Amino acid sequence: MNLTEQALNWQHLIPTLNIENVTNDNVTFFDLQPRACSAITQFLQNSHRTLLVLKADDQSEYAPLLEEFIASQQSTSNDIKGVQYSVEQADSFSFARVTVMPAQSRHDNFAAKKNVAHALYFDQDKLLGSLQIHPTSKDIQLNAGLVHEVNGGVLILSVATLLEQFELWPRLKQILLSQTFDWYSAHPFKPLPCAIPSYPLTLKIVLLGSRNDLATFSELEPDLFQLADYSEIESYFSVETPEAQTQWANYVQTATKQKLDLPTLNKFYQLLVRESEDRSLINISPLTLKNWFNQLNLQKNNGLSAVDFERVFAQRQYQQSFLREQAYADILYEQIYVPTEGEEIGQINGLSVVDYAGTPLSFGEPSRISCIVQFGDGEVIDVDRKSELAGNIHGKGMMIAESCLANLLNLPSQLPFSASLVFEQSYSEIDGDSASLAAFCVLTSALADLPIPQSIAITGAIDQFGLVHSVGGVNDKIEGFFTICERRGLTGKQGVIIPTAVIHQLSLNETVVSAVKNQQFFIWAVEDVFQACEILFQRDLLEEDKDYETDKLPLSRLIQQRIELHAEPPRFSFLRLLFSKK
Repeated sequence: MNLTEQALNWQHLIPTLNIENVTNDNVTFFDLQPRACSAITQFLQNSHRTLLVLKADDQSEYAPLLEEFIASQQSTSNDIKGVQYSVEQADSFSFARVTVMPAQSRHDNFAAKKNVAHALYFDQDKLLGSLQIHPTSKDIQLNAGLVHEVNGGVLILSVATLLEQFELWPRLKQILLSQTFDWYSAHPFKPLPCAIPSYPLTLKIVLLGSRNDLATFSELEPDLFQLADYSEIESYFSVETPEAQTQWANYVQTATKQKLDLPTLNKFYQLLVRESEDRSLINISPLTLKNWFNQLNLQKNNGLSAVDFERVFAQRQYQQSFLREQAYADILYEQIYVPTEGEEIGQINGLSVVDYAGTPLSFGEPSRISCIVQFGDGEVIDVDRKSELAGNIHGKGMMIAESCLANLLNLPSQLPFSASLVFEQSYSEIDGDSASLAAFCVLTSALADLPIPQSIAITGAIDQFGLVHSVGGVNDKIEGFFTICERRGLTGKQGVIIPTAVIHQLSLNETVVSAVKNQQFFIWAVEDVFQACEILFQRDLLEEDKDYETDKLPLSRLIQQRIELHAEPPRFSFLRLLFSKK
């Protein structure tokens, strides 16, 4: 079997836009939001609906864009809405008296002054207006709030701020349901200084919130989604088709006011794929664009190129790399033992992604997984799980690896061996099922007494039937193992086994792509445990209908032979001996 022929071609490792040229059409953020646009349009047209909830992450960026979009959808009208309050101050002989009349102009005190407005941070006075009393003269002054200024229009508010001041929500809800504004005292034990007439107030409100904030808000207001329409402002845009890719390219140029050629856009697309881990879904957040292009413009005023994007990416990696370099140094100086050459029985290099709280960088790091087998009735012990250094999902993955092997080898429910699996030199909690393929292979190695090449690392989640499924962080995992191999010296035998399902996540850096192109490093994609075992052991996992040479016996036969060899002989029975005598 030729491992080189089985490896992925270098073209598989970097995504490429499927467009021939770049146009200069004007495309705005909401041109990429068909669901949200449909919901907003219907909401504005439906006079019976007064509340729209939009899931939104970067609210500070989305709110001004949403305000602009809603303004473009509203019909222009010169009608004056709202009222004007007239206050007759109290004197020695009478109380203060407040009257209300229709507004004559937008300059009147409580006349609607805006068709749409947004407020991500507000308090009761800013939102609902206020009544102030002069400390000396006791004169009354009424101040308009946002709800008054946007009477007849649309007000965009943040759910997070409403959660901090949830007592404001019942007032807003009452306004929406009654379409009337009533004045209340801000102090629960002090009445209003005089009667203040209510007045009609028609208002539509759009609430912006993250998914967590909306979940909390809906618990406090169980009828939320009966009162409100719902949609999402999406931070990611599907670029599966050439038309969508062209639309995205035009959006980037419109939002950044930069003219970019195809290679430059292609490089930016590749970097965004690294973040989304999906070639068909990339980040379109205005904040993401702003962060990238502000940093680019610091280095170059015009004529941005693919090299500029690569330079900014490398600079970010360098600035954030202290913890990563310390982790790699521990491996290179063998403070943590991770071999990348030779062969070992019951040892394999798994791949994990390391996250540290308080730092934005996550990185891939190889981990040595070992397995020891003792024959006789027993069980497979996950040492990390048993010592409470691994989470539930990790434990589930290890149990699936055990049951998958037992199923494929037709082993009895009571396993004829005991085994211990452990992540060596792991001192913090681990989780996830991406090590289950590695666990299956290292358990197979220990049972068959066959070595695994330490120059190959592996990641993948398996099911009970041996199919290999997708995992996350594949770019970081590959680059982490490659970095260790490169710094020790590439041998032309090193590589990584990944699930076929994650090929669409690949967007590797230029160094890895170049090494694969020159056959100094290999990446193999597998669909099941059979393919993984063929690469690692150069043998079939299960016996097929063909002749085998002695040194190429299938793994299942080797395991069965070792189980039979170590099977316990029948125990001697004194009673059986006694009753067998005549």
